[in-house]
Amino acid sequence: MFYSERITIYKEKESIFMKPIISGIILLFGLFYFLQLGLNYLNPKPNALENIEQKLDQAEKEQSVLTETEKKLQTESQTKEWEEVDSQTDK
Repeated sequence: MFYSERITIYKEKESIFMKPIISGIILLFGLFYFLQLGLNYLNPKPNALENIEQKLDQAEKEQSVLTETEKKLQTESQTKEWEEVDSQTDK
């Protein structure tokens, strides 16, 4: 009889100490969650369209740096490639 009473007394003390711990853990997780949301809002990731536009702008800048001879060589190489593709498709 005394043994069962000790168990119930121990369980009551344990539940008294567990409530603040569990509520503290929940509070910490909530704090970290809202912190994560705030930081993601302040530093959004660029979407795919913005990435493509940036790459196009960078390619245009690189094109403008080319000299006249380099531009001619580039256009010749592109026309040769298209001529090869046309000759392959005509067969």
